[in-house]
Amino acid sequence: MKKILIFTAVMLMLSGNASEEKVYIYCKPDMKSCIHNLEQIKFWVELDYEAGEIDQNIYTEYHIAISNTLRSLEMILDNKGQCDTTDNKVYKLKYN
Repeated sequence: MKKILIFTAVMLMLSGNASEEKVYIYCKPDMKSCIHNLEQIKFWVELDYEAGEIDQNIYTEYHIAISNTLRSLEMILDNKGQCDTTDNKVYKLKYN
């Protein structure tokens, strides 16, 4: 629940940055549009980290989650071995 609240708060903060430039966020059942949206979120998280608005732990966790979700979606479209799934282990994020 805490991560959902943090994610929502970050998304609200990020929406303020979006007003400065034209940003397209799609709402349609299309994998490529979903990938585009995640790439945009990844960009905003990077901007917020560079500006010091989020700390390194939060940045790292969002970066891992977004990157792995992007790879998973890309594998649905075209599996080129983006992820090594040979061990079938789920790795939990570490909280400090």
